[in-house]
Amino acid sequence: MGESDSDPTALVLVPFTTPYADGKSLRARLQAVLGRQLRGYSLAFDVPRHTARGTLYIHRRDLESAKRCLVSGLPQLELGCVASVACAGAFSCH
Repeated sequence: MGESDSDPTALVLVPFTTPYADGKSLRARLQAVLGRQLRGYSLAFDVPRHTARGTLYIHRRDLESAKRCLVSGLPQLELGCVASVACAGAFSCH
């Protein structure tokens, strides 16, 4: 484990894929479901497939709670491998 792995305030990256109908409503839903746990995010839309891919930025201490919120609030969302921000290129999965 790296130094940032033990820091509860360290940011982790949570990649995801989800179907969507409207980009604004997806953004609003992510913010409503995660609230203050969400420290930032990036989104890319595949318009012909109505699919969004993105990355959520969450403090390590909030990760498990955020996953539970996402599973209940956005059941179609598929989570990828969580990585530490500090790994910069050589991501370690958790």
